[in-house]
Amino acid sequence: MSEATASEVVAIRSGSSFLTIRTAWRNLWRNRRRTWLTSGGIAFSVLLVMFFMSMQYGQYAIMIDSATSLLAGHLQVRRQDYLEDERFEDTIAEVTPLLRILSQQPHVVSVAPRIEAFALVSADERSFGAQVLGVDIDAERNTVRFVNMLKDGRQLQGANDAVLGTALARNLGVTVGDEVVVLGAGREGGVAALALTVVGLLETGIAELDRTLLLAPLNTVALGFGLGDEVHTLAIRLDNVDNSQRVADRLRQLVPAGLAVRDWQEVLPELKQAIEVDKIGGQIMYWIMMVLVAFSVVNSFIMTVFDRTREFGMLLAIGMRPRAIIAMLQWEALFLWLLGTAIGMSLACGLIVWLMDSGIYLGEQMEDYAKQFYMPARLYPGFSREVLLLAPGVMLIGTQLAALLPSLRIRRLRPVEALRTA
Repeated sequence: MSEATASEVVAIRSGSSFLTIRTAWRNLWRNRRRTWLTSGGIAFSVLLVMFFMSMQYGQYAIMIDSATSLLAGHLQVRRQDYLEDERFEDTIAEVTPLLRILSQQPHVVSVAPRIEAFALVSADERSFGAQVLGVDIDAERNTVRFVNMLKDGRQLQGANDAVLGTALARNLGVTVGDEVVVLGAGREGGVAALALTVVGLLETGIAELDRTLLLAPLNTVALGFGLGDEVHTLAIRLDNVDNSQRVADRLRQLVPAGLAVRDWQEVLPELKQAIEVDKIGGQIMYWIMMVLVAFSVVNSFIMTVFDRTREFGMLLAIGMRPRAIIAMLQWEALFLWLLGTAIGMSLACGLIVWLMDSGIYLGEQMEDYAKQFYMPARLYPGFSREVLLLAPGVMLIGTQLAALLPSLRIRRLRPVEALRTA
C-alpha cells in the first residue's frame, strides 16, 4: 500500500479539511477489494433490513385495514359514560346535526350510526341472548364490510327485516323467511318487543359475532326500544387510517362535552399490542444482523491499521498529530458507509417500489382464503420513515465506531517502532 504524498502530508498537518477528506477518499482505493467487500456488507445489511421492515410494515397495514374495516371503523364516537358502564340509556342525543358536522370534516369518508342493545331472541320454543345492532345499511356499507358477508339471503330493506349470524340462526333453528321475536328492556325501563323476518344470514368467520349478532334497521330498533334521535356509537371511516390520530384530535374539539372520540388504537388495543410485540421481535433480528455487519467493518479497519502501521509511523514522525490520523480514518469510514448505503438503499427502494405495484403472490389456497375474509391475496410492502432511516442510521453509527476503536491504537504508536514494521 503506497504512502500519502508529501503535499498531502503538509496539507493535512496544516489543518486543511478539504485535503484531509480528499486523502481519505483516495486511501479507500488503495485496496479496492477490501473497500468493495466492506461496502458490500453494509449494502447487503441495508438492503435486507429495509426490505424485511417494509414487508413487516406492509403486513401491519393489512392487519389494521382488515380489523378496522370489519366492524370497528377508523374512529368511534361514544358517550364517555357508555364506555365505562355500557348502560343502554347512555346514548348520543340529537345525533342528526352531529352526523352532518362529522361528515363534512376533512378526511372523513363516511359515518355510520348504530344502536346497540342486548335482548332475548326467540323462535318457536328456542330462545338465545343476542346483540341487537340497529344500523343504517347504506352508511354501514360505506364504512365497514361485515354487512357484506352474507352467506344466504339479502340485505336489510324493509322496516321489519333482520339479518342473523349463521350460528345464532342455527341455534334458533331458523332460516331465511322465518320470523323471530326480540324482547329487551327499553329506554324508560319498559319492555321492548320486535317481530322481525329473517331475510339474510351473516357469516363473518368470528365465532362471537356469528353466534350473537342480529342486524335490524336503525329506525325500527330506535322505535322498538323507545329511543328518539339517539344512538350509542358513531363509526367513522377515513380516507387513510394514518390520519386517524390527527382527525381524532380535531373532532374532540367539535363534539359536545361528554362524548369520547377514539381512534383505532384505543378501540382495538389488542391489535396495537400485537403489532408492538411483533415489532420488537423484528427489531431484535435487525439489530443482530446489523451488529454482525458492524463487526465485519471493525475487522476491516483492524486490518487497515495493521497494514498501514508504517505509513502512520511516518506521518507521526513528521509531526502529524494522532487525532488528525484518526480523523482521516473516520472520513474513510464515512465514505464506506456512503458507498454501501447508496448501493443498499438503491436496490431496496427499487425492489420495494416494484413489489408495491405487483406484490408477492401467496398461491391459490391463500387466495381463496383471503377472498373469504376480504383480504388481499398478495403481500405488499409499505414505506415509512423508520424503514428509510433505521438501517442507514444504525450502520452510520456502527461504521464510525468500527473505525474509531481500532484507530485508538494510533495514540500509543511510537514512530520509531512503526517505521521498522515490514
